Amino acid sequence: MPLRPAGVVIFAEVALPLPLPDPLTYAVPPSWVSQAVPGVRTRVTMGRRRMTGVIVEVHQRRPEGMTIRPIEEILDREPVLTADLLALARFVAGYYMAPLGEVVRSMLPSDLPPWGDRKIWLTDAGAMALPRTPEETAVVEALREGGRMSVAELQARSGLDSLNNLDDVLARLAEGGRIGSEAHRSRSARYVNAVELAPGGLATHLAVAGRSAAGRQVIEYLAAMGRPATVAEVTAAVECTSAVVRRLVGKGVLRQFTQVERLSLDRHILGLPEKDGKIVLRDDQAHALGRIVEILDRREPAAFLLQGMTGSGKTEVYLRAAQEALARGRSAILLVPEIALVPALARTAERWFGGELAILHSGLGTGERHQEWERVRRGEARVVLGPRSALFAPVADLGLVVVDEEQDSSYKQEIDPRYNARDLALVRGRDAGAVTLLVSATPSLESRFNAERGKLEVLSLTQRAGPGTLPEGILVDLKEEGVSRRPGEVHFSERLKLEIHKAIAEGDQVILLRNRRGYAPMLLCRACGEDFRCPDCGLPRTYHRRDRRLVCHYCGSMIGAPSRCPVCSEEALEAIGAGTERVEEDFKELFPGVTVDVLDRDTARRPGGLAALLERFGRGEIQVLIGTQMVSKGHHFPNVALTAVLAADAYLGFPDFRAVERTYNLLTQVAGRAGRGERPGRVVIQTYHPDHYAIQAALRQDDEGFAREEMRFRRVFHYPPYSRMVQLLVRDKSRERAQSLITGLADDLAAHPLGRGVRLSGPAPAPLERLRGQWRFQLLARSANFRDLHRLLEVVLPKNPGYDLVIDVDPQQLL
Repeated sequence: MPLRPAGVVIFAEVALPLPLPDPLTYAVPPSWVSQAVPGVRTRVTMGRRRMTGVIVEVHQRRPEGMTIRPIEEILDREPVLTADLLALARFVAGYYMAPLGEVVRSMLPSDLPPWGDRKIWLTDAGAMALPRTPEETAVVEALREGGRMSVAELQARSGLDSLNNLDDVLARLAEGGRIGSEAHRSRSARYVNAVELAPGGLATHLAVAGRSAAGRQVIEYLAAMGRPATVAEVTAAVECTSAVVRRLVGKGVLRQFTQVERLSLDRHILGLPEKDGKIVLRDDQAHALGRIVEILDRREPAAFLLQGMTGSGKTEVYLRAAQEALARGRSAILLVPEIALVPALARTAERWFGGELAILHSGLGTGERHQEWERVRRGEARVVLGPRSALFAPVADLGLVVVDEEQDSSYKQEIDPRYNARDLALVRGRDAGAVTLLVSATPSLESRFNAERGKLEVLSLTQRAGPGTLPEGILVDLKEEGVSRRPGEVHFSERLKLEIHKAIAEGDQVILLRNRRGYAPMLLCRACGEDFRCPDCGLPRTYHRRDRRLVCHYCGSMIGAPSRCPVCSEEALEAIGAGTERVEEDFKELFPGVTVDVLDRDTARRPGGLAALLERFGRGEIQVLIGTQMVSKGHHFPNVALTAVLAADAYLGFPDFRAVERTYNLLTQVAGRAGRGERPGRVVIQTYHPDHYAIQAALRQDDEGFAREEMRFRRVFHYPPYSRMVQLLVRDKSRERAQSLITGLADDLAAHPLGRGVRLSGPAPAPLERLRGQWRFQLLARSANFRDLHRLLEVVLPKNPGYDLVIDVDPQQLL
């Protein structure tokens, strides 16, 4: 850290995690002057609250006409946000019109322990030894008087004027064994209880467990995992108490032992198969890799779109590109759109990069997350894998940023700050002089548009890797299947049943897509019309039959599912529609004896649930996998010969201009799961709109035809990418107030001279008008010139609105 002359008065601009338009100014006491540099965290008082913020600027300009409070302490020895990440934070705050403090908070792991919280104490040797310098005397006396204390407390008690001085003293005392420290406690070994199945067959174990449902679930869970698990992991996954585990240990069904806690990061999960030897690249793969390496050698920024059909070997290309970046002493960041896709890539990436791989995502435990972040910051890990937040990893000398499945809307954060990691990857890569590689079988229309205008260089892969071929498309017109016997039922057409029978008879695996979880979207009383709407959102709760509960998937509220209507007391309740649970139930009736399971968010959120399911499917123990869009991308299972989309129209009717694009992407991705092995694949698409161009294009693998038709629609109606869009959303508990506020904003924008080239749609109720107890009204602003649109919003929108105003730049969801 740079040292400043004694007596210099400086001030720090501190970004706090609050919706404030600007950082706040604080005075820096003399004892903290040398440590007050941009990028370190500091504790300050805001009103009556004690908060942690990040210093983003230091200067000697005293603000006029206000009382300046001092910062209380500096929490870090060195910046936790490097200069390049601070510059990126400022860009995010400006472009997405978000508070800088909230941007900075989103870039750091939560609960990152401050360096100053490290505990120090005097050892027996230190208590008996004579200090050698006045500084050592001050530290030793403070420890004798105060006992065990944090570094920050020690600095205050010892009177040393900087952490640098204190750190030098502590280093000398530690070398002589005169002080003890908790510096590495968070990474020290910890012993935990673990269990595994005792020798014997599964049937025998289940018989011993008897009628205990929880006990049987524990046994089935461990059998599915195929490995030992900690007691905490088992109880969390099965949702039982440790007494159930102890009872099974006592019966001899489980064997208990003690092991060192492993920060495994789910790297044991099956993803791609083990490789025998080195894969020889095809000519198109070699050309793509060669072009990337050429730019890496120049150390120049460049942006590429790696486009190729599903199964064409795009992963092989970008993993080799990351290897080339490492060979040149640089780092790489590999982004996937969802946490659920991390395990599918982690095992393969670990074989490539070993200990140089770090995995970062919010699903990790606190200790795991901090461990991986520190490994990256120290330079021990130079390849980072994770979803959108991994883009902010503190890597040094960034050489490559990969955005896999770049078209996925999950890269857009739907809470403040509402950034899009795909777009920010291009910014970070440009500023770092790195290669940015957007990867997709079905690129977003924005990326296609940028490629046409030369902002992205296209690298095309034109063949499938290995023996796999694109699946045969089979279209089923549901209008010809007759009227369903149940309202909203997902239908298994005769052709689909025939194809499933064929796949099972030939020993192949099947994936069925139903993009709705739970048993049914609604539980309806046929007698009085009660539909159990959420009082805060005004929408029917989803019926989860397995758990006997009704859940609002928007706010999370839930109630138990009754056996009779609580309003009219009639036994006339009927499940309307079908989710993954109901599809599973119907499947078991149609195909008894076939092993089937479900992959959706409910499965994935349980610890070990996703791991166990993918392992079992990868080993072939599950023949049919039913799931939401989680089954459609990122998985490589060579034995899957049949995929089916049970209701291809699910997205088409959404009130969102991207609905057709999402439908096409989903159909193409799920089709691409079939035919990756020796046997040819087939995809069945069931729809009520067989002539729709998105469905026809997915069926024929006509990517160019779809893009041409959808681009024509966007151009005619001035939608992105032919314009830029900002969504303004006002939320309030009063419907009238929300409507009045958004109307006032619309009037102000329309009246301003800068608004002449801006198209305003609305104001109008949002498609989901009421959520979480608030009424929602929106206004869409579009312009071909984003600078004019951005300037208009900066001028007209209030800096401190005093009401709930959401500003979503380049929105991905308009619901």
